Amino acid sequence: MKVFLIVGSESGNTEMVGDCVTDALVEMGHQIETLASNASMADADLTSREVLLLCTATTGIGDIPQNILPLFTELTEKRPSLSGLRYGVVGLGDRNYKESFLGGPKKWDALLTELGATRVGDRLELDATDHPAPDEDAVEWVKTWIHHFS
Repeated sequence: MKVFLIVGSESGNTEMVGDCVTDALVEMGHQIETLASNASMADADLTSREVLLLCTATTGIGDIPQNILPLFTELTEKRPSLSGLRYGVVGLGDRNYKESFLGGPKKWDALLTELGATRVGDRLELDATDHPAPDEDAVEWVKTWIHHFS
């Protein structure tokens, strides 16, 4: 299966998670295409995709990481139908920031749903305090998540 991967990262932790998830999916026989940083809606072409995996952190006070903010903004403004898209979310954050914990992943999740996409499985919420090895936790989660498509 082809999986389109979007990675939103500020400090590099989510990039590490994205790399490990990619390796696990490739090992399972899936094809992965990763969105380049600061890509546009045309680059992402989400209206023609079937499966999306979003791995994103939160920055600032519940904000979207800068490398995927242009895409988020463009999707918010143009509001394309994503009714053919099924997706999963791996969110990284820190519960010490109570009100803004996982703000970025939650905003993406809400936007994708508003645009007609269907989330498959539960959102994986990784707290920096509880998950010192988020890459390992994400790999275990993705192995279960991908089976929803079989």
